[in-house]
Amino acid sequence: MTDVAVDTDPAGSVATVDDDVQRLGSRPIVLALLTYNNAATVPGIAQTGYRGLSRAFPDVPLAIVNADSGSSDGTTERLVALGLPVTLGRHESPLHELTAVPFHGVPGRGLALQLALQTTRRLGARAIVLLEADVTSVTEDWLDRLARPVWEDNADLVLPAYARHRYDGTITNLLLAPLVRALYGRRLRQPLAGALAMSGRLVEHLLLHPGWRWAGRDLADLWIIGTAIADGFAVWEAWLGPRRVESRTRTTDLPTMVAQTLGGVFALMERHADLWRQVQGSEPVPAIGIGTALETETLEIDVERLVGAFRLGVRDLAGIWEHILAPETLGDILSLDVGDAGRFRFPDELWARAVYDFALGHHYSVVHRDHLLRSLVPLYLGRTAAFVATTRRADAAATDAALEAVGAAFERQKRYLVERW
Repeated sequence: MTDVAVDTDPAGSVATVDDDVQRLGSRPIVLALLTYNNAATVPGIAQTGYRGLSRAFPDVPLAIVNADSGSSDGTTERLVALGLPVTLGRHESPLHELTAVPFHGVPGRGLALQLALQTTRRLGARAIVLLEADVTSVTEDWLDRLARPVWEDNADLVLPAYARHRYDGTITNLLLAPLVRALYGRRLRQPLAGALAMSGRLVEHLLLHPGWRWAGRDLADLWIIGTAIADGFAVWEAWLGPRRVESRTRTTDLPTMVAQTLGGVFALMERHADLWRQVQGSEPVPAIGIGTALETETLEIDVERLVGAFRLGVRDLAGIWEHILAPETLGDILSLDVGDAGRFRFPDELWARAVYDFALGHHYSVVHRDHLLRSLVPLYLGRTAAFVATTRRADAAATDAALEAVGAAFERQKRYLVERW
């Protein structure tokens, strides 16, 4: 039998799911899916997720909680047709996110996540596992690794660590992960990976937290991470397999991805300033599963093209950078040798200072924030070029060491940020 509830309240209220929640009764583990036009992928992901949890926890009643952002392709109908115990919720997404879908593919993701957590609480769940509705590489084993630390009361928040090629996800590896590490003091490999597992007590804490609000570029996932760390909840990672996304809605435009992800981090810095300014150093988080070395198989990266984009940025954006970068930082960047792309270098300390200057420029609104964020792209491409040029003949261990050096540089330069904030 399928249990269905539909919520059409624009505020994301779960009042209309009362009957369905009563019918389902207690569901100690919940599989949550945030959807937007995922009809082609969500049935397989829901079935795999449900089977994985059923196999890992055979005597535990389960439910699927869906929070939809206004799909028009039959996503929710396909979920109902699976015949699994499911609640369907729908929230009103901001119009600007429906016309230009964010990098994660879910308009109004914060509201969708809030709706899913509200329903989870009403079901009395001890654990919630959130999967991305367009990541089709999910396996049943993923569910056990994500949920097990929560179910056994070892963790309150479990984030995925995916098997990746060393040149896949350089926005995360060279920018987001080092920045989050320095800000919050935890070495998370993929802080904006999308999937997660969460304890019922953390769900309750978040829903009652006065800081729960979403506007502009706020990233709900990052706010959850920072709040969990600040308030003493246990954060873990789960080693999963390769991550394969099959989406018709996610943007692939690099400037947009950088602006949205980095803009989200900068926006959260405003709300978590009292936390991150006090954090010194960092530490790894406990992990479940066997760590996967970075893949180092040959992958052709056009370093000349990347350095060329950096050169164009120097030519066209130096006037904007003058308002964002400290004079010494700008001078060091303009003096980088771009004559031989294969030998191009962008020192870790300089990169960290540049990113912190952009954070400060965002904080003080020295130029239009969207222009500020997009003007970082040539610098990011230059830093990526330097990373590829220095590691293309290195093994996995040496590549890991190079990424560790980036994170350590962000930590060492953090005082620079704190003193100027």
